[in-house]
Amino acid sequence: MKTTKFNMTRRNLLASALAAPFVSAIPGILTPARANETVKLQFMYPVGVSGDINKIISGMISEFNSTHDGIKVEAIYAGSYDNTEQKVITSLGVGEPPALWLPINSSLQTFLGLDALEDITEQAKSDDIYDDFIGGFLNTAVSDGRLYGLSYQPSTPVLYYNKDAFAKAGLTKAPETWDELSEAAKVLTVRDGDDLKRWGLIIGGGWHDWMFEGYCRQNGLVPWEADKVLWDRPEAVEALEFWKTMVDAGYMAPASTWQGSANDFMAGSTAMLYHSTGSLTNLRKSSPFEVGVAFMPKKKQFGASQGGGPIMIAKKQSDAKKEAAWTFARWMTNTENQAAWSRATGYLAVRKSSWQQPEMVKYLKEVPQAEVAMKQAEYSGAFLQVPAYSRARDTLKSAIDRTLAGEITPQAALVSATAETNREIARVLRRRG
Repeated sequence: MKTTKFNMTRRNLLASALAAPFVSAIPGILTPARANETVKLQFMYPVGVSGDINKIISGMISEFNSTHDGIKVEAIYAGSYDNTEQKVITSLGVGEPPALWLPINSSLQTFLGLDALEDITEQAKSDDIYDDFIGGFLNTAVSDGRLYGLSYQPSTPVLYYNKDAFAKAGLTKAPETWDELSEAAKVLTVRDGDDLKRWGLIIGGGWHDWMFEGYCRQNGLVPWEADKVLWDRPEAVEALEFWKTMVDAGYMAPASTWQGSANDFMAGSTAMLYHSTGSLTNLRKSSPFEVGVAFMPKKKQFGASQGGGPIMIAKKQSDAKKEAAWTFARWMTNTENQAAWSRATGYLAVRKSSWQQPEMVKYLKEVPQAEVAMKQAEYSGAFLQVPAYSRARDTLKSAIDRTLAGEITPQAALVSATAETNREIARVLRRRG
């Protein structure tokens, strides 16, 4: 029997597709594409973690096309989340957007400001979306009570650690607090004179602002509101001071890249790594040692920020394309596909029913690390939902980088970044009227 690239039978895929309800009698509800038409859709997506994500998504889309007469989806790999956002914005500017795209959840306000998103609230209400989707994940695509996307690949950062290195250092468990993290990083750092052999800790670069928001939440602060950022608050400054202390002590790398940090961990060049749960399968299978996974250590409380993104549907396209786009988005997020996607990658399945699938229950027994991020998600919230979020991220990343490089103090860096970002947010809001 033919199987997909993530071990699902064609029969299961067909069953899940046919089980998806569609209602056409209610005004405003999209209906499936008509069987006597071939509706062509472009789906633009990023790859935000290490591993073979691109191949997995391409395999899913091939399976969809082979089981859905009348709809043809073209997969467009756009690079990173940032690249995807910019390409979609460019296509919107010339009036030729893809039918669907998968952005970081923080871009919601940006696309709403461009009047680019189809409101899918009524479709979701007529389906099982609000009943079966995990609320905290679905809420990252909600604005003013309306739904503008179906959660697809939610994630949080987690702490990966080298169990072999821990055992050699006499460490019996993962750190649970900031103080324990610092002490573990000290013990795990290995030097031969001035020659560094292994870092105790690396925080994955490129998305270290995402990790930093988690640190703020661990210190009791959600570092943004709908119309401003709060990075200059004492809780945020204390978090960056903690990072700087570990860098100055020589336990934590002052800089890294996203993919490079994952490679360093798999090569044994760092004993602990902050990275996305979406990297779990690749790190676990590619590392020559046993990989441990733990909550990000806490200060006042556990806390994390949700990354990943929803599948969004373009507003300005034909009804036939909207109908077909809903069919595709609904299929990508059905129970069986989400369970298989989670097992293949480490991203969190968005449906309650996915976690109850027999294959998923068996997987969690075999790979208990996969459940850590799901449990940590109880302490998480949406990531940086402000206008001009992309500029905001760049500003914060620069402030963090300059601080860890010793060019500026944490206090000065975050005060300046806050003022600059809030001016930009205010400018965008004035322009929107």
